[in-house]
Amino acid sequence: MYIRKMFRFYFLLFLVFKLTLSYGQGDKNLYKQYRKGPDPDNFFHKWNYSFYAKFNLINSDQNYTKIRPGKGLGFMIQKLNSKSFGFGTGLEFNEVNYKYLGYFNGSKDNLNYLTIPFSIRLYPSRKLYIESGVKYYYLLSAKNSEYINPNDNSNNYLDDLFDSSLGIFFGFNYKIWKRLHIGIQYEYLKGSRKNQVGIYPNNFRGLSLKIETFFKNPLDKPKQKLN
Repeated sequence: MYIRKMFRFYFLLFLVFKLTLSYGQGDKNLYKQYRKGPDPDNFFHKWNYSFYAKFNLINSDQNYTKIRPGKGLGFMIQKLNSKSFGFGTGLEFNEVNYKYLGYFNGSKDNLNYLTIPFSIRLYPSRKLYIESGVKYYYLLSAKNSEYINPNDNSNNYLDDLFDSSLGIFFGFNYKIWKRLHIGIQYEYLKGSRKNQVGIYPNNFRGLSLKIETFFKNPLDKPKQKLN
C-alpha cells in the first residue's frame, strides 16, 4: 500500500514538473525564434543559500491524536542547472508535537528530529519555485508529558518506542520582498520499523508553513568576473 501511494505521488509530480518545464522552455524558444542575440533574462545564480524558520502542523495518522504546533529551523544549499531547474539539500531541526485523546486524554508527545532534505526545484518564474523530494528524519529525542522513564525518572521514552523516519515532501514557495520567501509544504513521515507497542504512532503527516531568506536575490544578475 505504501509503495503504491509513493508511485502515484511521484507519477503526479512528474506530470506537474513536465508541464512546468514545458512552460519555461516555451518562452525561451519564442525569444530565439523572433528576436536576435542572447536572451537578456537568461541569467541565474548557480549557487545560492538560505535560512528559514518553520511552523509545523504535523500529526500522527491515528484518530486518537490531535495536532499541536511545533517549530522548525533550517539551512539550505541550492544549485541551479538553469534559471528554471535545480536541486536543494541542507539540514533542518524539526519538532513533531501532538496530544492523545481518549484513554491518554491530555498526554502530549514531543518528537525532535535532525532532518536531511534532498529536493528537485522548479522555477516557473523568478518569484515562485516548486520543490519535491525526500527527507531523512534522525530522531534526537522522544518525550511525553506524563510518561516517566524507569531508568532515569525523566519524560524521555525508552529507546525502542520511537525511531528515525524516512519521508517525502512537496511544497510551493513565493518571493514577497527582495530575498524573502514564504512557503507551504506537505510532509509525510514513515517510521523505519514498526513500533513494538501498538498504541504509539509510527507514521506522521501534515503541513509546514515556512519563511525563508536567500543570500542572493534571484532578480539580481550575477556579477561578471573581471579578467
